[in-house]
Amino acid sequence: SPQERFALHLYSVNGKLLSSVPLDREVTAMCLTEDFVVLGTSECGLEIRELHSLRAAVPPVAMRVPVRSVSVTKERSHILVGLEDGKLIVVGAGQPAEV
Repeated sequence: SPQERFALHLYSVNGKLLSSVPLDREVTAMCLTEDFVVLGTSECGLEIRELHSLRAAVPPVAMRVPVRSVSVTKERSHILVGLEDGKLIVVGAGQPAEV
């Protein structure tokens, strides 16, 4: 079914499936930190999930155009989101600010 077209799977280094979640959107960008997986989607969403459970850590953040890249700053204080229209969005602890 269309709802199960996309999924996120987490495996151990030994190939053991640790967790799995269905996704309702296509992932177009991904970035990992020690504790989180940050996903950008074709439907203009930014998702932050706990790495070990794959559960959403915060509600998805809506972007106006599809996400093409995501990167977390070294201090892990901000997420840099590259959009299809060439804009760079900086998402901090507060609301997203357009640069």
